Amino acid sequence: MRTVNRHTVLGHVGNIIPLKGVLKVNVATNREWQSDGERKSATDWVQITVLDKKQAEWIERHVGEGDLVYVESRISNSSYDRGGEKVYVTDVIAQLFNLVSKKAS
Repeated sequence: MRTVNRHTVLGHVGNIIPLKGVLKVNVATNREWQSDGERKSATDWVQITVLDKKQAEWIERHVGEGDLVYVESRISNSSYDRGGEKVYVTDVIAQLFNLVSKKAS
């Protein structure tokens, strides 16, 4: 049986953080719900990890704060030791990163 690990994000770029060998892109998404007859909303921030160097270079050149992006990604769990303590990390790894529209001027 085939399995799927796919996560989709459509949101606005908050900031782009270039790190050694990787690019982190923080994307804001909005969610809405109703509680006790009242409409509520909140912003969720998703940090996207871009491992592909060509994709990261393209993002740094063409994508900016406030731009609307569409990202298809996978979720990856890992761990490492820090000072004798095991640290667990969950990453959202970009598979496809598209610029939908530039921020309105």
